[in-house]
Amino acid sequence: MSAAPELTVDGLALRRATTAADAAAIQAILDADAETWLVLEGAPLVPDEGVLMLTIRPPEVPLERKHLFVADGVCVLDMLDGYPVAATWFLGLIFLAPGYRDGGIGTRVLEAIAAHARAHGSTVLRLGVVVENTAARRFYDRLGFRHVASKTRPTPSGGITPLDVLELAL
Repeated sequence: MSAAPELTVDGLALRRATTAADAAAIQAILDADAETWLVLEGAPLVPDEGVLMLTIRPPEVPLERKHLFVADGVCVLDMLDGYPVAATWFLGLIFLAPGYRDGGIGTRVLEAIAAHARAHGSTVLRLGVVVENTAARRFYDRLGFRHVASKTRPTPSGGITPLDVLELAL
């Protein structure tokens, strides 16, 4: 018997991802839209990205502060609590499978994320959005995120990706 999900949105249960089966479910969602992954990461999706996502995080963040969720065939969420500062949660990824975009589920998932972070002591939800991902930027702006910084990050292919850092007060 599996544990109760920590996040539920419109009857959709998002479970904590920790196992090889979860990694496979994550990989399947990412594989459904490898083109978007290329835009987000600046490099092609690798065949073991789902496995990598189970543990990848900044070196100063312990694994127990990583919150990776998956809903089979629907979405992947990757968050860090207390990063980069104690009362801030960082949303590293919200990735909806193509068939679930533009129907309002993204808004409801983000509202659930905000409530989850708030319930765990956060006062701010932060994320970085790739500058050229204008649809995502419009989405975050509509939900009340505010631009707090511009920065760049290296891509796996050796390039540089410009990001807008956005925050939502909780």
